Amino acid sequence: MPKIIDRDAYRSELATKAIDVFTEHGYNGLGMRGIANTLGVSKSGLYHYFSSKKELFEASTEIITQRHNLYGVKDEEKIPKSNSGALTAMLTTLDDRFQGEIVLLLDYVKNREPQDIAQDELLKKADTRFMDELTSFVSADKSEQAYALMVGGLMLRLLNGNQTSISTITSWVLELN
Repeated sequence: MPKIIDRDAYRSELATKAIDVFTEHGYNGLGMRGIANTLGVSKSGLYHYFSSKKELFEASTEIITQRHNLYGVKDEEKIPKSNSGALTAMLTTLDDRFQGEIVLLLDYVKNREPQDIAQDELLKKADTRFMDELTSFVSADKSEQAYALMVGGLMLRLLNGNQTSISTITSWVLELN
């Protein structure tokens, strides 16, 4: 009897596993063959679920920017209720993969024109999700400033060997209110 595979679930599983591949190797670091090898599937099997690396990257980005993933909680778990707890959870989740994501982002936009980057629908979608979440902590008119503090704080933390604490970055953002 042939094995029955839930196509959508397996596609989601591949995209979820590919998050780590993209974070480790960047966007341009591996082609579909290299990604397939790293995921332990055949290249044709990967192409069966994703017609291109861009489509796989979009699916991975969709997963990593889902609300529960922004906070590092499983689908069925609750996001902390307090602003401080929720923002700390978000920053901690981002901090865990920040260096890889910055490298990935820079690789994704490398050699592209500013106008092309500004019109990139995937980047817009990811930014919108972060901005929407930040409006739970600060007013909408201060969400860009909060975003800059969050990313800048995590960059500072990366560059100073984690001397800047997550709680300090959390307080910077929450002080915008």
